[in-house]
Amino acid sequence: SSSSSSWSSSSPSVRPTSSTGLMGSGAGAAVAATMMGRRFFSYKERATKSVHRPFEKQVPYHKEGREARPETLMQAQMYTPEALKAEGLARNCYRMVAYGLAVPELLDRYGQRAAELGASLDPSQFSVILNSFAKAEHRHEQMLRTFTQRMPPRLPHFVPLHFATACNAYAKLREKEEGLFRRFSAEMPHKLPLFDGSHLGMVANAYAKLSIRDDLLFDDIADEVLRRPQELTHVDLLLVASAFAHFRIRTPRLWLVLSDWLLHSSLDFRAQDIATLLNALSAVDCRHEGLLRALTFGLADPRSLQELEPTSLGLALNALARLQWPGEGGAEAVEALAGRAEEVAGDLTAPVLTQLLHACTKLEQLRGRRALLDALLARAASLVPECNAQSLSLLVHSCAKLRLRDVPLLTQVAKAVTPRVSEFAPQALAITAQGFAKLEVRSEILFYLLAGEIIEKMPLFTGQGVGMTLKAYGRLQIKNDRLVQACRKQVKSLSDELTLQELDAIEAGFESLGAVDATTEALLRRLRRRVAPAPPSPPSSAGGRRDSEADGSGLNWEATADSLIDRLAQEGPRSTSEPSPQQR
Repeated sequence: SSSSSSWSSSSPSVRPTSSTGLMGSGAGAAVAATMMGRRFFSYKERATKSVHRPFEKQVPYHKEGREARPETLMQAQMYTPEALKAEGLARNCYRMVAYGLAVPELLDRYGQRAAELGASLDPSQFSVILNSFAKAEHRHEQMLRTFTQRMPPRLPHFVPLHFATACNAYAKLREKEEGLFRRFSAEMPHKLPLFDGSHLGMVANAYAKLSIRDDLLFDDIADEVLRRPQELTHVDLLLVASAFAHFRIRTPRLWLVLSDWLLHSSLDFRAQDIATLLNALSAVDCRHEGLLRALTFGLADPRSLQELEPTSLGLALNALARLQWPGEGGAEAVEALAGRAEEVAGDLTAPVLTQLLHACTKLEQLRGRRALLDALLARAASLVPECNAQSLSLLVHSCAKLRLRDVPLLTQVAKAVTPRVSEFAPQALAITAQGFAKLEVRSEILFYLLAGEIIEKMPLFTGQGVGMTLKAYGRLQIKNDRLVQACRKQVKSLSDELTLQELDAIEAGFESLGAVDATTEALLRRLRRRVAPAPPSPPSSAGGRRDSEADGSGLNWEATADSLIDRLAQEGPRSTSEPSPQQR
């Protein structure tokens, strides 16, 4: 007891607290805890950092940068392609074009950067950048040259989408690199089973648009189309049909399958697509009755006529003129298209105008529409200065076939030919001379210039062209000794290729010019013994007469005009929109 009392006396006095004391209140508990911590632990109170923004008010764009949307930050990268690597360059290039932010100066900078990074690009990045430039319709020569050199080593790693987009981009940019496309042709065949319908259509269309013919590749594409036609949409079917028609590939089984599936999809076609498809069918002389009936009824529909562009109008009428289809709906479609042509005659361009005039030479139904012919000739008089060499030659040819001896118009054409005579192909030179001669429009200066150009290009002339040229100069009695000598030399070089019909025309031309001497007579006699008779030419649309009989020259010069029409159609804008592939 004494020890306990002494302990209690020496220890500090601790008074019990009640529920209402210091420990009972919240503030008191906090103070007690703090005192206990300070007494029993080494406690140091830490300072809290404040956010220091001294420039927020003076430089407000810092705040805008922090609160910017992702699109703003992305555009900041878009406008600095020099700082981007391969992946970022491809991604921003695609987004820039897709969002409509592309301008020529910025695209040039992207092209320059892509050329610098060409060695580090992978197949996907090649295809994305090419597709973006194709969508923007912008060419960068250095980039295209670099890609052409850098892509071939990576072709084994290309997938179908990469092949399709690369081919489509080169076609849209009109970059004809035959070496690169031969490498494509060598790499694609064993991967064609993996191509879907859109890829097949884009590849075939690219080869046709660039006129790069590869029969083995197109045979493989035809096999894939025959194996799985149900995978091709109406656009893919149209692209495949147009590509095969461009190269005049007339595989019967392929066109039968294409026609059946095109008929199945005929309701999905626009007016421009129908014109393109008719042109393809006429090029290979495919006469699928059900498909032609559906297409002609579709063209005759008033709503389709209002949607039909002038370019497609000339294409459709030329196709119907070439097909000469007497089935149900053919005459109605021609009548409807002729009425539409009269309405838009004032808006026609030079190639479309010459296409329509050429169609009038073949269709009796159009030849009798005097109002249409007058409207076309009136428009032609204002378009002569804008015509190129092919359009001028076809204009003269059409006037000659239609017996339209419009001297003021032909005088304008003769003046327009003079500065462009070097642009004329051998075919165009021959039918221009033939047309003026048939209309008996004599222009010494024009024929002198034509003779000089014909002599220069004589090695490119066929027997038909030589015969047409001699006959034209003989009809107008315009003698040119240098031209006659050049024709004799060309006839000798063509001795293994001439037909009997061409020999008859050439002999008649020499006789009309009084140029049949002993040497020429011996040459023609020797050639006659070597050649076989040519098959009879098919009847033309003019009442069943043959073109050779109607012309009197012994030559079917409609084939020459048709080839020029085909070239005009290929150089003009396409009537169907070509779908661009989806990129990630």
